[in-house]
Amino acid sequence: MPRFISPITDIKPLGSVSFFDANTNANKLTYKDELETIANLLTIPVDAGGNLPNIFFSGSASVVYLDQFGTQYAARNPVGEEAGVGNFTNWVNVITYSVGDITIGADGALYMSISDSNQGNDPIDSPAEWEEIRFIGVWDTNITYPIGIVVQTDNGDLWKSVIAQSGNAPASDDGTNWKLAVAIDPVLDPIVAATNTVIPQTGGGALTALRENELRDGGAYTLPLASSVLANQKIAISLPVQYSAFEPVVSVSGVDTISDNVGTDTSITFKGATKISLTSNGVSNWGL
Repeated sequence: MPRFISPITDIKPLGSVSFFDANTNANKLTYKDELETIANLLTIPVDAGGNLPNIFFSGSASVVYLDQFGTQYAARNPVGEEAGVGNFTNWVNVITYSVGDITIGADGALYMSISDSNQGNDPIDSPAEWEEIRFIGVWDTNITYPIGIVVQTDNGDLWKSVIAQSGNAPASDDGTNWKLAVAIDPVLDPIVAATNTVIPQTGGGALTALRENELRDGGAYTLPLASSVLANQKIAISLPVQYSAFEPVVSVSGVDTISDNVGTDTSITFKGATKISLTSNGVSNWGL
């Protein structure tokens, strides 16, 4: 059984320390000797020189430091054999947290203290003392993502899950599972940054929003629903010169329309080398 070495070096004279099972409010029994034959008091006094007596215990614990007036001035969780498992530990109501301290609530979410002397305030229902924080992970095909979770792909794009799902790569998704987490400004980025990814299309079928779809035959293709993306988001479609002998047709889905300054239609026939960008109104129309 290892001897406790205080992580706090400026221990206040005539104060005390108390130990608890790590991440709980349960008192932890400590001992004066390595063989656990002589127990310490639950509240262990600090002498006039700021020194602690011998303290031994097994496993990990949390420790609370009180001054001579019984006021907490420090706490550490965990300490002991498992102190190196990580910085984020379960919230303990006897610990006083400072601004910037991070803990895990009973709901499994991460919370950061936004006030000092933060004690006894459950992070789940104390928004004046705690801020829920989230980290953005990199998309992983093995993870099931709930609705609303934001992930990052390798090219730096941020995507928001619109249904609970797994295994659907955001970069090639048609908007069924993922939408861009940040709306594109049509003035600053008229073609949409994401369309630098080119998807070769052959054999007809559904096109992919937020990408450049390169048509390579005379197939019949279908636009995604305008409502499957945010308003002002785009789809790019091109017929390269080497495939310009083909005349592919791109049609809308459902009751959507395609509009320009002349009127509306439900399909576009590509003749000759062409590249267009269509902008969704987020409801039922693609604007040319």
